[in-house]
Amino acid sequence: MDDIAPWEVLVRATALHEFVKVHEPWLWPIMQSLHYLGACLVIGTVGLFDLRALGLAKSIVPGALHRLIPLGVGGYVSNMLLGVVFFFGHPDQYFYNDAFRLKLSLMAVAGINILVFYGTGAFAEVRTLPAGADASLRVKIITGTSFAVWVGVLICGRMITFFRPPFFH
Repeated sequence: MDDIAPWEVLVRATALHEFVKVHEPWLWPIMQSLHYLGACLVIGTVGLFDLRALGLAKSIVPGALHRLIPLGVGGYVSNMLLGVVFFFGHPDQYFYNDAFRLKLSLMAVAGINILVFYGTGAFAEVRTLPAGADASLRVKIITGTSFAVWVGVLICGRMITFFRPPFFH
């Protein structure tokens, strides 16, 4: 096997890596469960908002759904923190994993999409949208992208388990 990369030596020398390795039998399933709950918060809030903007459940006022977004943000932040712990616990299983890399790429796209949504006035348009009204094509493109990307993040997260890094990195 090749020598361990210098970045990996640094990660494996941290207290966080040691903590995960020592407590992994009980820590890992707890973290996985919390990570799953965080993903549910993201999809359950952002996904629901996106679907409404795309035209589903038009009787709901989008502004009312948007009040749930802080719960999704909380789920996202907790998942980012848990993701760091996962990475430090098994850096080689994540860094060299194509599903993990794609997940991070999709998360970057989601971040850019959020900036577009809030930075271009699309949010102001949706916030004032009454019940029964259709969102503009621009809003539908942004929220459709959001929904597709978050579903992709979920799928990639699940696929990490099945994509094993090559023996030689």
